Amino acid sequence: MNEWIMLLVIILLGAVIGGGTNIIAIRMLFRPYKPWFLGRFQVPFTPGLIPKRRGEIADNLGKLVEDHLVTPEGMQARLEEGVLFEEVKTRLEDGIRDLLKEERTLDEWMEEHLGTKDRMGRFRISVEAEISRRLTEWFDSYQDRPFKDWVPVEMLESVERRLPKAAADIAARGAEYASSPEGKKQLEAAVDNYLHSKGSVTTWFSRFTKRFSVGDMLAGELERFFRDDRTQGMVEEVLVREWEKLIETTPSAYVEADRFHQQAENLTKNVMGHVPVIGEWNQPLSDWSGRYEEMLQKTVLPGIMASASMILTNYMKSIMKRIGIRDIVTKEVNLFPLSRLEEMLLLIAKRELKMIALLGALIGGLVGFIQGTLLLFVF
Repeated sequence: MNEWIMLLVIILLGAVIGGGTNIIAIRMLFRPYKPWFLGRFQVPFTPGLIPKRRGEIADNLGKLVEDHLVTPEGMQARLEEGVLFEEVKTRLEDGIRDLLKEERTLDEWMEEHLGTKDRMGRFRISVEAEISRRLTEWFDSYQDRPFKDWVPVEMLESVERRLPKAAADIAARGAEYASSPEGKKQLEAAVDNYLHSKGSVTTWFSRFTKRFSVGDMLAGELERFFRDDRTQGMVEEVLVREWEKLIETTPSAYVEADRFHQQAENLTKNVMGHVPVIGEWNQPLSDWSGRYEEMLQKTVLPGIMASASMILTNYMKSIMKRIGIRDIVTKEVNLFPLSRLEEMLLLIAKRELKMIALLGALIGGLVGFIQGTLLLFVF
């Protein structure tokens, strides 16, 4: 009987030692948080595994997340589903509708959200001054220089290459008009007016010519004239000659400097006064923004979303690299409280950790049974 009691005690001791060892091992993953010292000597296995290797764990976890979890390919697939963009688009549409109903001016709205007053007024004045200054500087620099000296060579050559086609188009249009009913009617009217203006004889001749269509005769001749290759060559020569004269002249031949400066300033103010939003910034948004709602909702917003989609699609890898997912995860893991991390992991793996402790107790009890049997009944 004593042998069986001894065997049971040995089994219980083995189970306690096995289960307790596993429980201690689990706890030593986290604790202690800091190293323990006996005098100058550090106690072995302190701090715990996770606190001791926290930096390495954080770095490897960041690498795992960047390389296998939050990847450019995964983000790209998520974007292609369209759910995110639809949500963003819906929120932007709601925001635009709310903005367009504002009773405040754009300047007042910007003052509230950006913290600056009269931003649009200052912006308009600065833009007007800069545009006017650039225009006057440009004119002063080029007013006495022939067009051929400063107009880009590519542009000059482009115009010159188009002159033969322009001559052909002019001749073709002339032939079309001459053969058209409207052209014939105009020719007949011109001949009739001319004959009536020359007195009684030509008036009699005019009545005589009404018996046949002078307009048809002249139209046929004019059509043949315009379709003649020599006519096209003549038109081309005229165009080339006038073009060469034009590029030899200077801007000052067409506009005086003082007048240009004045007109540039007036033109700038007039244009800025008609620029959408800038010319209306001091009026309540609800008074004028409604006419831009359709454009914003159907043109501007889809354009912005399409551009954003294209940019994210083409530069996703670069964007993800610049964001630095690995660095973010590493930093956050290093800053995360160890006590909170321990609590979270124990809560998640509570059932499994209990099973590990029980498995240790079971193995310890089995080892105790084998040892007790050998000790009591064999030896």
